[in-house]
Amino acid sequence: MKHILFLITVIFILSIPTEAQGIFSKKTPTQKAADKNRKQTKKSKSTPFNTELPIGYRPDYGRNDFIWSSETAYTGVKKSGNISITTPSRYGIKNDIELATLLPFNYFVPNLMLKKSYITKNFVLAQRHAIYTSTPGLKWAQKNGYETFTSAEIKVPSIMAIRNEFIASYPIGADPICSNGQPFIVLTGAVAIDAGFTLGENNLTPIDEHFFGSRSPSLTGRGAHLSTRLRIDGRLTNFMYIQGDIKFFFGKFCNKNFAIEQHTGLQTFLARNTSFTVGYTASYGYFGRNNFLILPNADFTYYFGTRLKRDTGLFGKGRKM
Repeated sequence: MKHILFLITVIFILSIPTEAQGIFSKKTPTQKAADKNRKQTKKSKSTPFNTELPIGYRPDYGRNDFIWSSETAYTGVKKSGNISITTPSRYGIKNDIELATLLPFNYFVPNLMLKKSYITKNFVLAQRHAIYTSTPGLKWAQKNGYETFTSAEIKVPSIMAIRNEFIASYPIGADPICSNGQPFIVLTGAVAIDAGFTLGENNLTPIDEHFFGSRSPSLTGRGAHLSTRLRIDGRLTNFMYIQGDIKFFFGKFCNKNFAIEQHTGLQTFLARNTSFTVGYTASYGYFGRNNFLILPNADFTYYFGTRLKRDTGLFGKGRKM
């Protein structure tokens, strides 16, 4: 009988899991370190992607539309967007279609833009179409005595303008582990044609002001102008971005048929979804009294909606939410 009890005891001890046996045996330094790490991990916050986050994890609040600004070919995702002061405010209708408008400018130049994007293996391509009218702004300038826009003796006609633009963007240096798959740099090139026409008689003359003069043909409804641009968007940190672009305008302007504009800005985040941008915009062209004009500018942006899931990435199939 004693032999039978001894045999049962041995079998029971051998059947105990290895971890339980550690209670009776001295743990090695490696085992102690593993246990410590496991306990610390369980105290971490959990996410929908990982209920036990690794040690050293830092939440990534970056969004696709931080580095992919409104002037790139990317359109963001459905039911997401931003509200901005001096740059386009946009809203994603679908994952590849967005509506946008320059909100404060609607008082002077009511405008609406529609962009459709196409994601290829290496590039993001887009076509953007816009419709706008400068009639309210020209009437306001005439009423307040801005003769360089329009003379007080000229009747401002009803003006309608359209814009067709093709955009191509190329991402560089995507880091799928640390930055939700977003690139460090996005290079963008674009070409656009703006055309304006009027209903009825049109006696308006070209606008003789920087920034407006380079868009004079469409704003006055007296023809079309061509513009091309190169842009760079860069991520310095997850909460600081730099942007810069140069634009070339060709058309029948006030004095010459050529103008250049250049913009540089630094965007920093005041909160997770709120950013402030400071920079400058310069214009070179034969407008007004000087051929060159540089102005400071600023922008305030609030981002809303959702962002892309970690497991799909920018070029994920279908860009699912």
